[in-house]
Amino acid sequence: MKFSKLGIVCTVGLLALVGCSSAESSESSEGDNIADERPQLPPEITDRGYLIAADSGSVEPLKYTVDGSDEIIGLIPDLTEAYAEKLGVDVRIERVSGEGVLPGVVAGRYDVALSLGDFEERRDTIDFVDLIAGGTTLMVQSGNPQNISGVNDLCGRSIAIIRGSIQQSYVEEEVENCEESGEAPIDVQTFADGPTATLALESGRVDVFWNDLSVANQRVMEDPDVFAIAGEPQWAAPYGVGVSVDNEEVRDAIYWAATEIFEDGTYHEILAEYGQEDLALEEIEINGSDF
Repeated sequence: MKFSKLGIVCTVGLLALVGCSSAESSESSEGDNIADERPQLPPEITDRGYLIAADSGSVEPLKYTVDGSDEIIGLIPDLTEAYAEKLGVDVRIERVSGEGVLPGVVAGRYDVALSLGDFEERRDTIDFVDLIAGGTTLMVQSGNPQNISGVNDLCGRSIAIIRGSIQQSYVEEEVENCEESGEAPIDVQTFADGPTATLALESGRVDVFWNDLSVANQRVMEDPDVFAIAGEPQWAAPYGVGVSVDNEEVRDAIYWAATEIFEDGTYHEILAEYGQEDLALEEIEINGSDF
């Protein structure tokens, strides 16, 4: 899957996962060549026997912690263990602050960032092996009582947004669209975190919660009698393994191994275990995002 920047951007069917494509990048072509070989990790990693990955562990169900533990678990750690097994090494995930991940990888304290948004502005120092799609979606009460089918139905509705999230900028654009078209305004209510916004939706305080796609998928899977998804997702930058641009050996080896688990079905099995099949990419790519 190729990704285009959101305005709101194109929306696509959950199963098709097409429609946001662009021309093949030179990085992707390079990746195609790598897939035909079997790149090796540097000796210092194979000798130690494990990759060191850094992450803040703050996005459930993708990568998160529980019960005060520093152990990061979730879909992406499972994918990481699977591709590392192909490389014959284990994984050691270090929990660090979000702002410490990229500098730590660039400085060589960590081999990789467990996963980060693949944004072009980061590629001066970091290459990405894209693993799963990223996106947002509209979460509503089960049965969709307000008959919301997508972002075009937000005028006159009340909507929950997490303060500082990418969705906050999206809804500002929709507020302007409603004003320009003379339709009823959107009642935007901001919340500090996901749980309080979810509670507002459950209690009927708001009609919609514009949520991260993976989080919304999990809540609907856990509470189908309480929540539902309205319309199609708005695709954003994919989550990719972040590798220093100076570590092509590591990047190429991970690309090869991730492609292996993609093609042998392990990748899709792991996504299915978490109910996140719609986050599957069409292929594993290096720097495949246009965001």
